[in-house]
Amino acid sequence: MKEGKLARLSNVIAADRCVEYLLARPKLEMVGLGLIYGHPGLGKTTYAQRMAYGKGWIYMRLESYMTPKTFAVSLKQVIMRHLGLGNHPVMGSAATIYEECIGLLREHPEIVIVIDEIDYAFRSYQHEILGAIRDIVDQTLCVVILVGMQNAKDRLYQINRYYFDRCGVFCEFQSPTKKDIAILMATVMEVGFGEDLVDYIATRNQGTLRDTIKLMHSVESVARVKKLEKISVADLEG
Repeated sequence: MKEGKLARLSNVIAADRCVEYLLARPKLEMVGLGLIYGHPGLGKTTYAQRMAYGKGWIYMRLESYMTPKTFAVSLKQVIMRHLGLGNHPVMGSAATIYEECIGLLREHPEIVIVIDEIDYAFRSYQHEILGAIRDIVDQTLCVVILVGMQNAKDRLYQINRYYFDRCGVFCEFQSPTKKDIAILMATVMEVGFGEDLVDYIATRNQGTLRDTIKLMHSVESVARVKKLEKISVADLEG
């Protein structure tokens, strides 16, 4: 399969529109906060990483062990690297480091930060991380895109209705449609296929992009073994 291709699936199109909406928002009237969420295996992280790397945005991922202090340190480090300021040790209290981050972001309002696995910040002892993110979008003109699991929107509402209302956009990733699967196959597969194979994968992918990719990889493995330029369901069953 072709590596590094981001197919224009329905989820990608919807997420792109949400991001574009945040980037074009009236910056002095509306904060740049958005949430992408959905069940596992639908391509949220793949989208977030490829968009961030392709657009020159900051991508960072929350880890289960992170505390408000370690998040502050990581945030400042990625901002400094992004701005070409080196990788110097970060010292001071969490509050001090957050203020330094906000200062850097005020000087560079074009920065977009993508924070994956935001669900870890929903734990009661890590709500300070959510508070820090809120302060960033309140006090700077930067865009912050959160990425979380299927209940992230509800959890955010339960934790803080005021915080929830500050989100400018919500984008829920859905299971791939048959059209999505056909587009994905045409984008990344290196062997020809027909409508029968699209139907075959669509009925066996468990409703996830992850399983769709696995099935496509298996199909291409069969094609390589049999030296086929185009493969059909009959070739698989044979």
